[in-house]
Amino acid sequence: MVASPSRRLAAIALAGPLLIACQPTGGHVAAVATGHFTAGHSFPVLLISWCGEEPPRQIDLVGEHQRRHLIATREFEGGSIEVDLSAPGEDWDILDGDGRAVYRLGPDSPQEEYLLGVGTAAAEPGEEAEHDIGTLVFSTGALTSEQGVYASVSGTGKAEFTDAEEFPPSC
Repeated sequence: MVASPSRRLAAIALAGPLLIACQPTGGHVAAVATGHFTAGHSFPVLLISWCGEEPPRQIDLVGEHQRRHLIATREFEGGSIEVDLSAPGEDWDILDGDGRAVYRLGPDSPQEEYLLGVGTAAAEPGEEAEHDIGTLVFSTGALTSEQGVYASVSGTGKAEFTDAEEFPPSC
């Protein structure tokens, strides 16, 4: 049986929302680099932009000796936000790897590398979260060497310095 042109158009129109809903979220994550020695002693401000409809719900910060999870206390709008990791404010609950509240965030040393992951869904303590918006590997010491934005490169977690005007790249 051959479908009429109007039936094919109707089928495409009905499938459109499904195709849009299945598109990956994706996004971009960056740390603001001040180029000043004090940057080595505190966590940076993050720049997060997302490409889909879902905003960030969880930020995971994992180092050699600490595992911290920031869980959003509200829905974000607009496609991008800034989060000061040293003082995230009332928009975020901070938990350790066991789910206990943490009241202060700070790096163990400027040389320690941290894996930062941002996702659209919050995971239970001890469970792995999906970082569908983006990831970034950084040390606070690296943020002292240049001024600008330390941004992930094509979703690999590896990062490079770029001008603030060039962030975020398009989705």
